[in-house]
Amino acid sequence: MARRPRPRDAAPDDESPAPGGLDGLNPDDPGVRLLAQAVAKVDPRALLLAHCGDLPGLQAGATRLILDVRERTGSPHECLADRGRSAASDPLPFAAARFDAATVWPRAHLGKDFSEECLATAALGLREGGRLYCAVRKQKGGKSLGRTMRALLGDAMVEVGARDRGYHLWVGERGSSFDAELAASLTTRRYELSDPVLVGESGALSLVSRPGVFSRRELDGGTRALLTVTDALLRREPSKPPTRVIDLCAGIGPLGLWAAARSSQTRVLAVESNLRACALIRTNAERAGVAGRLGVCEHDGMPGAAEPSAAAKPFVGRTELALLNPPTHADADTLVRLLDLRRWLAPGGRLLVVVNRPGRAVELLTQLGATIEGGERDGYYVLSATWD
Repeated sequence: MARRPRPRDAAPDDESPAPGGLDGLNPDDPGVRLLAQAVAKVDPRALLLAHCGDLPGLQAGATRLILDVRERTGSPHECLADRGRSAASDPLPFAAARFDAATVWPRAHLGKDFSEECLATAALGLREGGRLYCAVRKQKGGKSLGRTMRALLGDAMVEVGARDRGYHLWVGERGSSFDAELAASLTTRRYELSDPVLVGESGALSLVSRPGVFSRRELDGGTRALLTVTDALLRREPSKPPTRVIDLCAGIGPLGLWAAARSSQTRVLAVESNLRACALIRTNAERAGVAGRLGVCEHDGMPGAAEPSAAAKPFVGRTELALLNPPTHADADTLVRLLDLRRWLAPGGRLLVVVNRPGRAVELLTQLGATIEGGERDGYYVLSATWD
């Protein structure tokens, strides 16, 4: 299964990681230290942290863009969800052109297009004369992102200000040469995702996607395998579609949207921690005409017993089918938390999960008391788990 842009060290239910604890937000990284040193004397009220986590040593009060729901927890800064823009006329998460400085720390696992969007978003936030800082590993696209900064701000306005163990700190200044048209283009990129297996009652589904989400350009192989197996299973009883379906680790929602579009009798709960992906699920539900039958839960895994949202409550103990394409490198604690859906499933309810290798998932499901079936499909393993 392809790598998800999702934190690997997810916390147990009802707990959250310390600031900077998510994948790609390591406070001990040399690039993070370069950024922290560069803005150490900037008034935090005039500082924009564009997807670089809580830089160490900063006083509280900066404006911080976040992509994951868990990034809100424990941060001393004002955290704003960056859900993406569809058009240049759409508002930014913050008031434009007001910051003295902005920092970007590219996360390579989210793709170059997302890094370029972060640079453009940060530049749009700067006042004239404001400084843009980007710390990037030289061997991980440093020169390419330097060229993007020069295209945005002008060649004369960008230079390498510092180096540390293979990292370059690119420094630029917003002036009269700032290319607002290019910035608008980089912050409104979108993709159309379609696949032959994505077919509902009214025909083929086409999903909108953007940088910063899992499998943004095409349906990943694991999801395709899970869809194929699920479709074959449901065709055995075409007159009895599931009335409630959970799509856990939903991404932009291909599984849940397909389930909702497949039958008008089906209600779906899509659960996802990536806030941009959640926004895209809602957009795609509107496009597919299933918004009234699909709810979105912005959460890292299923919510705890004391905190189910209004959208989630009808699914407690009443879910007939749960679909799960988990993070590839989830540790055992995270994986067992995702797999343990006993509280949510109705009697006879089924969990279908797709994995690269079945050993650990089978072991954990066995420990949870599940009856397990399934096998290989197109290079992946689709497991069916039920509980007495």
